[in-house]
Amino acid sequence: MKKIFVALLLSILTVTVSFAGSHILQQTATNMDVKQTLVLNQEWVPYPAYSDRAGWDELLGEYKDSLIANGEKYLDNDWLVLRLTDYLAFNRTGSRTAQERRIFQNAKALSSLMIAELAEGKGRFMDDIMNGTFQFCEYTSWALSAHLGGFQKIKSPVPDYTDNVMALYQGNYSQMLAWIYYFFHKEFDKEDELISKRLEYELRRRELDPFLERNDYDWQAFNPGIIPNNWNPWCNSNAIMCFMLLENDPDRLYEAVMKTIRSVDLYINFLASDGACDEGPVYWYVSAGNLVNYLECLSLITGGKLTIWDAPIIKDHGEYIVNANITGNWQANFADAVPYDIPSAAKIFRYGVDVDSDLMKSYAVYCRNLEKFNPAEEDWARFYNAIEALKCNKALKEMPDGGFKPSTFTWYPETELCFMRSGKGIFAGKGGHNKERHNHNDVGTFIYFYDNMPVIVDAGPGTYNRDTFNKYLRYKVWNMSSLYHNVPQMNGCAEAFGREYEAYGSTADRRTRTFTTDIARTFPDSAAVESCKLSYRLLKDGTLDITGSYSLKSQPSGAMRLHYLVPVKPDLSVAGRIGLNAGVHMDYDASRFDASFEEIDIKGYGSGMNRAYGDSLYRVTLAEKSPCPKGSYHLKIGK
Repeated sequence: MKKIFVALLLSILTVTVSFAGSHILQQTATNMDVKQTLVLNQEWVPYPAYSDRAGWDELLGEYKDSLIANGEKYLDNDWLVLRLTDYLAFNRTGSRTAQERRIFQNAKALSSLMIAELAEGKGRFMDDIMNGTFQFCEYTSWALSAHLGGFQKIKSPVPDYTDNVMALYQGNYSQMLAWIYYFFHKEFDKEDELISKRLEYELRRRELDPFLERNDYDWQAFNPGIIPNNWNPWCNSNAIMCFMLLENDPDRLYEAVMKTIRSVDLYINFLASDGACDEGPVYWYVSAGNLVNYLECLSLITGGKLTIWDAPIIKDHGEYIVNANITGNWQANFADAVPYDIPSAAKIFRYGVDVDSDLMKSYAVYCRNLEKFNPAEEDWARFYNAIEALKCNKALKEMPDGGFKPSTFTWYPETELCFMRSGKGIFAGKGGHNKERHNHNDVGTFIYFYDNMPVIVDAGPGTYNRDTFNKYLRYKVWNMSSLYHNVPQMNGCAEAFGREYEAYGSTADRRTRTFTTDIARTFPDSAAVESCKLSYRLLKDGTLDITGSYSLKSQPSGAMRLHYLVPVKPDLSVAGRIGLNAGVHMDYDASRFDASFEEIDIKGYGSGMNRAYGDSLYRVTLAEKSPCPKGSYHLKIGK
């Protein structure tokens, strides 16, 4: 009777909820006795035991020596204390990095020692592993200052010893320490049983117990009105792994597994039905990437019986990362994605194998050649992710080059993302709305490359600080405002934040290689914008043809301005023609617009931004000479 009621409830939810996932995990779980499928006592672990030297030699193969050498750098490690002032820096200056860099360094050291000991197996690294483990046990919290300030009941970046916050990196370190317990607790006991007892105690009170007891974290998505983001699969994948490694009470393990299923279902439900990741490519790795981690864990703990790899939404969500690539390491970096990011060939290949996507597997082979895999650069604090990357890289090396060719046209109708290629031109444009996850108030913006060189670009997010996720301050940061994206400034106004500030009438045409959208609704009422239509057409030779038309409800108080962000200093020496990167120029009507540019100093603004563009970006502005309540314009960007 209970199963019938659950099935009936889920069928009602399927009808009334129009999201892509429709509680797919819970529906799958109702068709089996999940509790009876659970693999207990860590018999699911797919890796050799610590003492299995032949097993580790085979698993690590050619990477064994480099992992040992990397661990040797941390022998007799001087563990960093997390000082009170490191936490207080978040309040004092807005800096997150004061505390982050110290705990990151300690986690890097401890996880490098862990994999080095697994590789060598002689006990040479064991004292340092015990020291690092003890150091983490002594910390009041494993969470970052920024997350403590946001999620503690007392809103302070100083850790509260009465409040065990579950967050992103706290979960990473819980998983790292759970693996250390699994592999080494018997070795610890040879020294003193209190070492492993203390570690298990800390893992239970910081990760296992709070997960079962609390339902109020936004990332769990149980609170009404919450739209879950990458935090959901990230935190749930860490939680389920910790339970799998530590919990052998079948009732508690079952309770935890089912709670993760309910929570992750809510994340899948909110995935766009077209498969796009509105958080941008770099966040795909921690959203879709952690979803893969979670789904693989779910399969492992149920003996391969609970899987949803054949669900179209899971496959479509994976293939987005292929389509969002511009060329090489350049990505269509809308939202908080960095513009230049080395694709993780192993992660893409692993996802492609799970969902049986030939597109992802062939793209992974292409990415394999962009940069040589270095296991020492993997984040071993995320042990499962890192060891699976190593395994996939070994498989990738044996894959023949499939001659990967990117799609020439991709349209995501729900998310309103458009990717087009023609001749030597590559275009990425977006519609959508201004409450997308990690958005920049940039509806209507675009990116344009010519001959694989950046011409019109998106700056990216820069280094995160206290203001980055403050809804009152975020959009005052220059690179998160529409004024520094490739969209018009209407009647002196930038686009506004909120779900109601959205594009409408967005369409894309494969035959004509055209993307069109109207962004009038993205501006506040004070802008008095009635229509603001943008049309981008990629011609056969790669030239980008831009037309725009607009109308206001009243006489404008300020000129319309067209802003374009470019990576090299523009040449304005010829009226009506602006020299840009890659020998490309922008043609405009000099009788209607005054052209100017400003240099933006980005030195030290963020490693992703600097790696892509160096020390400067430039904003080109075309300002109407005679403000009008109605008008149109035409631009061409090409050779």
